[in-house]
Amino acid sequence: MTNMSQMQLQEVDDKNEILKINVLGTTYTIEELSIAEDYSLKDCDGYCDKTTKRIVICKKEPDCNLGDFEQYRKKVLRHEIIHAFHYESGLAENFENKSIGFSETLVDWFAIQSPKIFKVFQELDIIWK
Repeated sequence: MTNMSQMQLQEVDDKNEILKINVLGTTYTIEELSIAEDYSLKDCDGYCDKTTKRIVICKKEPDCNLGDFEQYRKKVLRHEIIHAFHYESGLAENFENKSIGFSETLVDWFAIQSPKIFKVFQELDIIWK
């Protein structure tokens, strides 16, 4: 997993790690599991459960043919973390598309563009510490 501020690594067993992140004062766990370990991943590459404060992303499956799975994995993780921030800030309850939930277009846009935005912020030294 990527290095993020306020992130702690906790060993669970030889195969899985659980990361803990601080999302607006609430602790969320991040797990990377296979479809066999979490059947909820059958129809998605990750999810954020606001009720259990848990983010789960899918491990690379044997039939995966993505050329750069690691980049895709990071994008999925960013996407789910953004959902966590939406839930904890109250935006998810006040800005949604009734048919698909919180605007997936907006979440995807930020998940994809945030590395570029943060790079500019870093270059300009305008990130709060």
